[in-house]
Amino acid sequence: MMMYLNETKYPFYSYTPSRYAAGTCATIVYISSIAWLAQSLYIKCRPFLLFLFVFAAYLTTFIELILRATLNINILNTKILYKMTAPLLSLSSRFLLLANYYCLIELRGKKPRDMFDRVIGIVVPITAVTADLLLAFANELSFKPNYHYLSFQFRQIPAGFILGLALFFYIIRCLSIPNIRHPYILPLLTISSTCVLIDAIYIQAMSIPTLFIALTQSELWFYICHLVPIVITLIMWSVFHPWRLLISSKQDNQHYDVRLVILRRTVSL
Repeated sequence: MMMYLNETKYPFYSYTPSRYAAGTCATIVYISSIAWLAQSLYIKCRPFLLFLFVFAAYLTTFIELILRATLNINILNTKILYKMTAPLLSLSSRFLLLANYYCLIELRGKKPRDMFDRVIGIVVPITAVTADLLLAFANELSFKPNYHYLSFQFRQIPAGFILGLALFFYIIRCLSIPNIRHPYILPLLTISSTCVLIDAIYIQAMSIPTLFIALTQSELWFYICHLVPIVITLIMWSVFHPWRLLISSKQDNQHYDVRLVILRRTVSL
């Protein structure tokens, strides 16, 4: 297997990226990001972490597409630029995964956060950061022919972490549905989690030598399994922006406070 890898352009792709396709997708992402940013500014970027995760996903996706649309293949296939751009392949889906968890835990209603929510809020970001560190080490090994197999092993570990978090989200989502007071977020989380899972499976497949060789022969796999799901997710975050949910949550809290005051007065009488 390593003999076949040495005959390829590993860790680079074997195809030449289409500038027109990347430019078109970059335009779509840019327009969607403007819609997201406008709605976020309307509610003063609250909650800030959710705004930060989604905005980071927009930014990394846009940068990835702009580089594919503007740079020559000889520049893209250089060691320095590869180390800078390789993390972009998984960063966008990682930010969206964090946004999914944060949205589910923080914006599901008035119910106070329990210990399980707090553990999820700590474990998920730590796992994402750990995956980034392992991926950076794998990228370093990719340029050493004697360590190609080891680089794939280090790619499989973070890819497995992210795939596990994407699958675990479905369990958390099913357990949280009875406590969700705002069904408005369900279509968003359903589509977003499904697209993130598709991308996580693609990243996992790219960490397997035989599948890496097959998937890097054509740019079609990049768009079907990675870019299209990410773009759909970003558009859904703009269409189903949580600002409506935040306003309804504020109204619910006001109604809850009024009922609580009436109940206390009734008991005192």
